Amino acid sequence: MLTSRSRLIAYARLVRLPNAFTAMADPLAGWFVVGGGLPTWHVVALTLSGGCLYTSGIVLNDYFDYELDRRERPERPLPSGAISRRTAAWLGVLLMAGGLGSAAAVDATAFGIALFLAAMIFFYNAWAKQFAGLGPLVMGTCRFANFLLGMRCSPPRLWLAPAALGIYCTALTWIARNEAANAKLQAVVKRMLLGIVVVDALAVLVARGDWVGALIVLSLLVPAFALGKAFAMT
Repeated sequence: MLTSRSRLIAYARLVRLPNAFTAMADPLAGWFVVGGGLPTWHVVALTLSGGCLYTSGIVLNDYFDYELDRRERPERPLPSGAISRRTAAWLGVLLMAGGLGSAAAVDATAFGIALFLAAMIFFYNAWAKQFAGLGPLVMGTCRFANFLLGMRCSPPRLWLAPAALGIYCTALTWIARNEAANAKLQAVVKRMLLGIVVVDALAVLVARGDWVGALIVLSLLVPAFALGKAFAMT
């Protein structure tokens, strides 16, 4: 039987807790790129939405990769038996519903973007990641949409920032394809995952010249880095 502490650790590993902060950095950066807006609680809802949608995708990733992980990563929560597949499926659905609900609380535009993001997350996990070329492109699209979530309704001329993030994450996903059996590559992927927060902060700085906003986004690197020492990020 797992203790309460062991169970919490298992769930933190399942959702890749450090990575959640890199996901929250995307809509937060998008918020600053378009100059924020009122009411300010919207930024909290959008940041929460991005985090929930990302973690739902991570959980569903492990659900769909169960047989593969039994061979390559038996220490993960599902193949090790720490968390059941059924529980993981429900958690993934609830996190996705939470992400969609948080976006819907902001406005219809945010909900539409979140719905598109949720569809891309499911498409990636259920099918696209099986194809070497398609998987990274879909993952890049997911990060593009996550950044755009914070921008809400904005002119396409400002889409260069989320596009840059999408390209970065497409490259990251391509590099990470073979990291399971390569310890050195795992270290590279971990640094690149943390680098997402840096890319987000630079986008705010370049697009708006907003040092304060860039530093607020960059502050999410602190919990991501600290938790990355205790929990796996891939």
